Amino acid sequence: MGRMRPTFGFALGCAALSLGIALTPVRSALAGVDGGTFTPEEWRKLDAGETVIRPATRKQNGLRLMGGSSWQVIDAQPASVWRALLDTPRYHKMMPEVLEARLVHHEDSERTVFMRQGARGVVEARYYLKVRVYEDRHDITFSVDDKKPHELLKAAWGFYTVRPYKGGKTLLAYGVMADIGEGLLAGVMRNEVHDWMLRTPWMVKRFLEGSGRRLYR
Repeated sequence: MGRMRPTFGFALGCAALSLGIALTPVRSALAGVDGGTFTPEEWRKLDAGETVIRPATRKQNGLRLMGGSSWQVIDAQPASVWRALLDTPRYHKMMPEVLEARLVHHEDSERTVFMRQGARGVVEARYYLKVRVYEDRHDITFSVDDKKPHELLKAAWGFYTVRPYKGGKTLLAYGVMADIGEGLLAGVMRNEVHDWMLRTPWMVKRFLEGSGRRLYR
């Protein structure tokens, strides 16, 4: 059976509109999400259960942005992966360094999520995300709500896209661009943060193929 090559180009326009930000940094996060652009080596990694990662950095409008895109094949049905991504209280099992996540507002397809992230007792970022859920096509976009407190995080936005993969599996695409500030700790930790922020699809895979396997059937 040939590879299923999902296309995600439509998510670009929706992300730009829903986040209300300049198109250029969104394009950096979404670059290459069309499955047709994967190299043979990247297809090999996906089929082997490895994470495909494309890091990116950019300076724009006074922001020092880092992030990129990553993809992961998960041995679970797309409906299960989708339900997991909407399970806010369990984000600490699916996203790096998350200490607390709470859904504080939910109306139709719009959500507000409080996040506390970092190293407990050392450095913690507290912020609110504006989340837009596109139920019909299994896409999610998010951005930091700059009208609410957002300690240690100047800006961030990104997306999740859930698509079917061969063998009843799921291809999860993830993109993020963020400015974590210019403080001493941010400078020291920048490379480490850049690495783990793109590991989210791998953590979703680990959770859904492990302790979370039976939660979302």
